[in-house]
Amino acid sequence: MINDQVQKQQGGDSSTNLQGKSIVINQGITYTDAKEIALDVYKANFLQLSRDAADVARARAEELTDAFLSKLQAENESAVSELSKPGMQVAIYEAQKQYAKTGDKDLEGLLVDILVERASTPERSIHQIVLDESLAVAAKLTTEQMDALTVNFLISKTKNNALLSLEAVNEYFDKDIIPFLSELTATSSCYEHLEYASCGSHLQVGNIHAVEQIFCTQYPGLFSKGFEAAHFESEIGPVLIYEKLLMPCFHDSSKLQINALDTDTLTKLLEPDSIPPDVSSKFHNMFNASLMNNQEIKNYLLIAKPETNKLFDLWDNSSISKFVLTTVGIALAQANFRRRTGRKLDLSIWVK
Repeated sequence: MINDQVQKQQGGDSSTNLQGKSIVINQGITYTDAKEIALDVYKANFLQLSRDAADVARARAEELTDAFLSKLQAENESAVSELSKPGMQVAIYEAQKQYAKTGDKDLEGLLVDILVERASTPERSIHQIVLDESLAVAAKLTTEQMDALTVNFLISKTKNNALLSLEAVNEYFDKDIIPFLSELTATSSCYEHLEYASCGSHLQVGNIHAVEQIFCTQYPGLFSKGFEAAHFESEIGPVLIYEKLLMPCFHDSSKLQINALDTDTLTKLLEPDSIPPDVSSKFHNMFNASLMNNQEIKNYLLIAKPETNKLFDLWDNSSISKFVLTTVGIALAQANFRRRTGRKLDLSIWVK
């Protein structure tokens, strides 16, 4: 009788032998494996609750896990393997625990976004540590406090390089600023709690610059009052010679302005033409002399976007302009921004 099932093999030192009728080798973990790991972590750690409460909590934990894994697969599928690491499992459990307690859908979206970024940050770093801490802090904050962090962050910490026209400024306020203003109040307890939650600290002296001053510093070319062609010629020279360095004024098309959005851009524009230093200096002087003052910028924004009145009022009369964000505050601000707008900011710019 022939036994065709007999299998023999030999191997030398340090070799790996595989034997079997059917061999399947899996490298890494699958989506199903990842989900099972995440839910096992939850079951092994969450508090024992009454049956009804336990069912609700587990359903919420599973809901968050599904949302997280779906988003992670869509954005960075290779990062699913991070779920096999203890640090990532602790992060997932923290998010499950916080959402299981509240069921708050806004919180779920925020936690999911933080988890996705956490899974995409495999190396231990300040970035990873801040994301871990943010998972625990997020559940301590209200929607109002999250929005306050986001407004403070956008105004004081960011520059939008897409603001190349007055239309772009209007769109920026419509999409990035105004949606976060509706629930904000001047109540001091909002910022006292944010400080307690390690999201920031109050300045003991002075304020962050006024909104209009920040806009003047960040986007000066958008707020030029312009100048007459005759004035330019009397100060620098014929318009035709320097035509490419000039443009119609944004605010008055009958006038001209320097064709640069800020002084750094102006310096780069002047360099290729080997313009003498004295002429270059005159361009910079004219650029700065034609700018609106802070009050004029504020007046323009209030007319163009009346909804900004709330922003100016809060900045002048609440602690939002006296609050300096920590790394955790920045991480939560940008996570909230992503949740509300669908656009991701690169946290590594602010958290190295």
